[in-house]
Amino acid sequence: MEGHDESVESCKSQMVAVDQRFDLFSDESSENSNSADKANNGTQTKFMRRRSKGQLIPSVLFRKSLSKTIKQIIPSEKPAKRKVKLMDWKRFHKLNVIYSFMDELEKDFPAICTVSVIGKSVQGRDIKMLKISNSEAGNPAVWLDAAIHSREWISTAVVTYLADYIVRNFQKLSESITNKDWYIVPVLNPDGYVYTHTSDRMWRKNRAKQDGKRVGVDLNRNFSYRWGNNDEEGSSDSPNHVFYRGPAPFSEPETCAVRDTILSSQTPYKVFLSFHSYYELILFPWGFKAEPCQDYLQLLEGGAVMARVTSPRNL
Repeated sequence: MEGHDESVESCKSQMVAVDQRFDLFSDESSENSNSADKANNGTQTKFMRRRSKGQLIPSVLFRKSLSKTIKQIIPSEKPAKRKVKLMDWKRFHKLNVIYSFMDELEKDFPAICTVSVIGKSVQGRDIKMLKISNSEAGNPAVWLDAAIHSREWISTAVVTYLADYIVRNFQKLSESITNKDWYIVPVLNPDGYVYTHTSDRMWRKNRAKQDGKRVGVDLNRNFSYRWGNNDEEGSSDSPNHVFYRGPAPFSEPETCAVRDTILSSQTPYKVFLSFHSYYELILFPWGFKAEPCQDYLQLLEGGAVMARVTSPRNL
């Protein structure tokens, strides 16, 4: 700032010196005799012209030269605007806007927000994750992901809204929320998400190739536990099928990113929620058989509470 002030003061001094020679703003010359002397001996022929007898005014060439010099000396007083992609929840946004939104949260709330890349998609796009945490060592982890099925745009809108609300109200929220480490992946299937915005609105899978063709894999059916256990029930081994589970468990980099992030975490995950938009259901294991899982009653109780608080009557 000192260098800036010195430049401005220097420029002001030059302008005063010039103004003492002639008044640039009134288009009238100074009555200083030196101006007339220099005009008479030819040194001002390029910069001054006569308006009337005894009066000299600056020429257009001089004005342009001075204006250019002043612009070079005085920095713009207007600060450079930071390009921010507008994020709201009145419309659906493209991937670059979602990622810019995450980066802006990290810039604006560095004490509680961290953005990381947990992996790459089939086509090499980043899979970004936002972590919201007060950095307490004993916090359990909560996982939220969306758009594993790329056409389900509203799932991304929901988790970004939750992220924005938690971050901006963090100091006012109850301890039951602030004592968690929140891991949020708004677009788990970035290739498919981009494709739904550019080519096929109803595309569901990722953009994996099979036999040279871009057929895609249903990432939701690419995880390893009981993979393909029910043959064609609930998933498919046909590449052209909308439920194609892939050639092998974890064959896709997107599902590997989830697996590796969870397994490498030093923080135990207590909640794992994957958001979809096909139907108004809360689903929990098992999906491969009818028998209830070991934690069925606890999950049923939690699901019932979720259903109650998210009911339209309570919103």
